[in-house]
Amino acid sequence: MLNAEKYKKEILENSNVVSDFSMSKDKHVIKKCLGVCDDCFFHEAGDHCSNIKVKWLLSEYKEPVKLTRFEHDVLKYLLENTQYRFIARERNDTIYIYTRKPKKGSDAWEIISGMRNFNLFINLFPFIEWKDEEPKSIKKILNNCEVSDGES
Repeated sequence: MLNAEKYKKEILENSNVVSDFSMSKDKHVIKKCLGVCDDCFFHEAGDHCSNIKVKWLLSEYKEPVKLTRFEHDVLKYLLENTQYRFIARERNDTIYIYTRKPKKGSDAWEIISGMRNFNLFINLFPFIEWKDEEPKSIKKILNNCEVSDGES
């Protein structure tokens, strides 16, 4: 199913024309575009939002990752203030963050340098599992998440 199909009703209810809508970054709620770009999912430096909207409408719908506010803020901090871009869970349940994309080995994610143990947060991020074939991109998680203000 395309995003256009999934969000058709909300877009039509909240806009006069197809491109006259916005979507909050962390709640995936469709609203009428009021020209306030800071919290809009479609706001991206270097490209006009109408171009981004068309690409989004024509791409496959992906179920948003559910994050607590704390999990969201931790990942946002990593993306904005560090070089870490990937996160993965080892077979033994240990979580690591990586500056570059690691490869999955038989018992662990393999990379020569640019990794850090992230076990302070071992009980968070339950959607990250050893069975994942690829490490999770922090940017992709933040671009497709729903944030709850409740406790984890």
